[in-house]
Amino acid sequence: MYRLMPDAYKRKVGEWFTLAGIRRSPEMFTNYSFALSFALGFVAALLTGQYFSLVWAAVFIGSLLLFHGFVVLAVERRTGFLENILPDALQLMASNSRAGYIPSRAFIMSARPEFGPLSEAIQHAGKDVMTGMPLEEALKGMTRYVRSGAFERTIKLIIEGISSGGKFANLLEENAADLRRMQVIKKEMGANIAMYIFFIFFAGAIGAPMLYSMSAFLVNTLSSFGSVDLPDVSVSKIKFAGFGKTAISQEFMFQFSIAAMLVTAIFGSLIIGLISTGKESGGIKYIPFLVIASLAVYFITGSMIQSIFNTFLGTG
Repeated sequence: MYRLMPDAYKRKVGEWFTLAGIRRSPEMFTNYSFALSFALGFVAALLTGQYFSLVWAAVFIGSLLLFHGFVVLAVERRTGFLENILPDALQLMASNSRAGYIPSRAFIMSARPEFGPLSEAIQHAGKDVMTGMPLEEALKGMTRYVRSGAFERTIKLIIEGISSGGKFANLLEENAADLRRMQVIKKEMGANIAMYIFFIFFAGAIGAPMLYSMSAFLVNTLSSFGSVDLPDVSVSKIKFAGFGKTAISQEFMFQFSIAAMLVTAIFGSLIIGLISTGKESGGIKYIPFLVIASLAVYFITGSMIQSIFNTFLGTG
C-alpha cells in the first residue's frame, strides 16, 4: 500500500518519523495502519448489520486518521520533552563555555543521555562540526530532527550571538532564564484554563449524551402513543389527546445521536488540546476516551430512563 501512496504522503510520514524519533520504517507503519483500519471497518460493519458500506467507510477512515494522529502526537510529546529540558541543556553549555571550552566543544559536550532527543540532535550537529561544517550551519541543521518553535528561536539567537561576537556563556544563560520564565507562565495559564477544559469534557462526555438519550426515549414514547387507537368518543371530548405518529423514526434518532456524539467528542478533544497545549494535535489522545465515555453515558442513561419508566407503569 505504501508504494501506491503519493510522494507528498511519503515525505510527510518520513518527516513525522524523523521528528518523533521512531526507528521503524514509514512503509511498515503505512501498510499495518491500512490493514488494521480495513479489518476494524469490516468487523464493525458485520456487527452493525445495516449500512454495511457506510459503517465500513466511516470506521476505516476514522481508524486510519487515528493511527496517523498518534504519530503526530508522538512528535508533539517529543517536542514537549525537549522544551522542558532545553533550559538545563543551555545552562550546561554555558558552564562548559565558562570552563574554558570553545563554543563548538562546549556545545558537543552538553549531549547528555538524559536530554533524549536534544542529545541526538546535538550528536548529529557534532558530527557535522567534526567534518568541517561551520558551527552556525550545524546548529541550523538541528531543526531537522526536532520541531519546536522555542528551540528554533533559541538556535537563531545563539547563531546571531556567535556571529556578532557576543559572550557565548552569558547568551546561553539569558536564554535559559527566559525559557524558564515562559514555562512558569505556561503552568499558571494551565491552572487558569482547567475549568474551561472541565466544562468542555462534561458537555461532550456527559451532558450531550444524556440529552440525546432522553430525546431518543421521547421519540420512542411518542411513537408508541401514536400507534395506540383511541376511541372516537374520547378523542372528541379530549381535543389535546389526538396524538399522531411522529415524523422522526427511532432508527433515524439513534443514528443521528451517535453521529452527533462522535463529532462532538472529536472536536471537543481537539478544542481541549488547543486550550491546554496551544495546538489541536494535543487533543488527539483524548478522542478515544471521550468517544467511549460519551457512548457509555448514552446507553446507560437510556437504560436507566427505560427502567424508571417501566417501574412507573408497573411493567418492569
